[in-house]
Amino acid sequence: MNIAYKTRNFYPYELRILKTLKTQKEKETSSKIKFYHYLIAGLLGASLTYVTAIIPDSFWTFLFGTIAVFAFAFIVFMPYEIYKKKNRYKLFLRQLSTTLEKGTVDTCVVKTKRIAIAPEYEDESDLYIIELNDNEVLYLWDTEYNLNKKFPCLDFEIYEDSFFKLIGRQIYPLSEKIQPVKIDKNAKWNFMKTYGASGHLETENINFDELLQKYNNCA
Repeated sequence: MNIAYKTRNFYPYELRILKTLKTQKEKETSSKIKFYHYLIAGLLGASLTYVTAIIPDSFWTFLFGTIAVFAFAFIVFMPYEIYKKKNRYKLFLRQLSTTLEKGTVDTCVVKTKRIAIAPEYEDESDLYIIELNDNEVLYLWDTEYNLNKKFPCLDFEIYEDSFFKLIGRQIYPLSEKIQPVKIDKNAKWNFMKTYGASGHLETENINFDELLQKYNNCA
């Protein structure tokens, strides 16, 4: 089985998430930095610069001078940072609005009998190995660290990448959560050092039991 996506209408749960995200981002688009913040920073910077110029060199000279530099840097650089942040939010909101208007999402439905988890060793995230059929597996990395709330489950949908980036969730569960087969995290790390790491949503033609044995041999 290859990852093949099909289009369907939103579930109520997905619609709620998208609308909530839109409301949050619309609020975040308005800057919390007001004009008087720049005025205060300017007065503070000017005052400390004056104080630094009239007192003898000492620890206080360094401290006041440093604060003055940060105050002026706030005035110079903060407007540009706010501009970039607003642009990011506007782009996100456009994508969100387009998705809401379309009213559909592309997903890949997966039905399996077994799933294994190779827990995170350092900062590479958890790896799920999903048996697709007798001689094929699917690799799924929990890059957002939120799959374990309702996953693994034997029936689920995988969101296509653009929708995943919008809501930050890769999976829509269609069945109850199960206990996966567990692979030792040290075995996983040694396996990756020997054979390399499998890619996210990559499939491989290999028997599920043979692959698990291969991992266990690296313990």
